[in-house]
Amino acid sequence: MNVAAAIAASAALVAVLAGALSRRLSLAPGWRDQHRFSLVAFSAAAYAVCNLATTLGLPDPIVTLTSRFQVASALVHFWAWFGYSETFAGLKPGRWQHAARRAFLLLAALALIPGVVFTYDVVSHEVPAFGAVYRDALPTTFGYAVFAVLLGASLVTWWRFVRAWRAGIRHAGVHAAAFGTLILFGLNDAFATTGRFPTPYLLDTGFIVPIVAVYWTITVRFSDNARALQSMRARLEELVDTRTHALAEAQAALHQSEKLAALGRFATAVAHEIRDPAAVITTNLRLLEDGLRRADGSGHEGRDAIADALAALERLGTLVRALADAGGAAAAEPGGRAVVADVVRASVSHARIRAGDRIRILEEIPAGLSVRARPESVAHVLGNLLANAADAVPEGRAGRVEVRAERRGGAVRITVSDDGAGMPPDVLRRAFEPFFSTKRDGRGRGLGLAISRGVVEGSGGALWLESEPGKGTRAVLELPELGG
Repeated sequence: MNVAAAIAASAALVAVLAGALSRRLSLAPGWRDQHRFSLVAFSAAAYAVCNLATTLGLPDPIVTLTSRFQVASALVHFWAWFGYSETFAGLKPGRWQHAARRAFLLLAALALIPGVVFTYDVVSHEVPAFGAVYRDALPTTFGYAVFAVLLGASLVTWWRFVRAWRAGIRHAGVHAAAFGTLILFGLNDAFATTGRFPTPYLLDTGFIVPIVAVYWTITVRFSDNARALQSMRARLEELVDTRTHALAEAQAALHQSEKLAALGRFATAVAHEIRDPAAVITTNLRLLEDGLRRADGSGHEGRDAIADALAALERLGTLVRALADAGGAAAAEPGGRAVVADVVRASVSHARIRAGDRIRILEEIPAGLSVRARPESVAHVLGNLLANAADAVPEGRAGRVEVRAERRGGAVRITVSDDGAGMPPDVLRRAFEPFFSTKRDGRGRGLGLAISRGVVEGSGGALWLESEPGKGTRAVLELPELGG
């Protein structure tokens, strides 16, 4: 095998491999254009195989037969390039483009008919540099016209890539340069067939140049897709983590809401069961007390015992009312819409009546703030916070309580600050424990903050305290904001 035959065989092998890879890529989503390019590669391989017959000293009938198949494969090759270039440049083929492609396939079929493109004569020309003698079938007049058509098709395809390059389509310049090289190799073969120029045939190698260029762009495209996929995967994992965290928070809030609802039902039921018997006992004790008072002056111990029992029942009644209020707040369904300014205004108004003139309560609430919570639930929480703030101011001096609201990253933050005595760290840690209270005069039941935090968390918010002994306490309430 001489050098020319080795080049043709190598070109055929490269083209077959490229065609097989393109065919496999065309089955992947987003790579449909490689189906047409696989035809480009396979037809180039067929051309290179047929070119072997011109260099191996085969009989004339085989030379003319392979020459016909060679021209047919070249026509199919450019027919495939036509389609690929349209897809690459984003062109919408018109009527003449469809007609031209059909004409190429018709010419490819005609080229296989003996005597249409080539005569039965074979001529030879020698290329000493390659140690090869090329034997070529002589073209007919129609054959020369077919060669002109092939040249015109290659120029049109090249011009499409040039226009795509000027339009800024990525890698179009590489395609245009490679296809221009193919045209130059084709012109070389056209001059070589005349026998006047001792140059080797290069078109089989020329077909490989744009194929290699396309595969270079494919590697870039594959790399870009891999990076985009990796980035998308990272974003997806981040989104999954975020959604999983949000789902966990939602489940926790739902669980908290269910616990609050159960606590509310329990507290309401307990209050109902205690209220009626306690009322009966209280009534009877008062009747007994009245009877003893009307009797003679004896029975001081009995009257004292009755007074103690009535005081205990009064404390029990206060606890029942606290349980009933807490149960109603805890059992409320989450959701709803509360206008912050309206709820704060109403809560502050009630707190001023309760606190009296000694405590000055100020409010600074921007308009247009709404939260995802029921107004009665927010009012219950603010009522507890304002009552605690007023009670934190020591007796004998005036106090100041401030209520402010602001937007904080998709939430509304409401703060209730006082200038009271503050809380030491050990009290602050236990402030939200049920039935924990530092009020020794019987006013505190230790349910307000515990129920308030549960109500807030059931609505997807948060409640916490910040305090320092001697400097006052700051209660912070955050609830999800509702726009519009």
